[in-house]
Amino acid sequence: MSLNLQTFRAANVDRAINGFNCYQNQPLTYWTTALAGEVGELCNMIKKLQRVENGGIDGGSSYKASDITKKMLQEEIGGIAIYLDLLASLLDIELEEAIQSTFNNKSEQLNFTQRI
Repeated sequence: MSLNLQTFRAANVDRAINGFNCYQNQPLTYWTTALAGEVGELCNMIKKLQRVENGGIDGGSSYKASDITKKMLQEEIGGIAIYLDLLASLLDIELEEAIQSTFNNKSEQLNFTQRI
């Protein structure tokens, strides 16, 4: 299944407004904190997995590395994309344009051939 970022944006903003009742009535720091929280949760999962991979104990406050599934990692990555899109929308930034221009500019800067 292919994801259209414009369709995603429309549904994402609509759900934030009409579902969560939370969009323009929150400061930008709300959205940056939400995004950081999702990234932090993913980082914590990876930390636990790597600790165990390297011989450390499989312990933790709310779950263990052995509890972590691909679905859990996928949900955190999805949450990151959702909050990133909402933040970008509030800043009037098209995610597709931001990704393409940043990727292409970095490739050009480093003299790489890859462009999107």
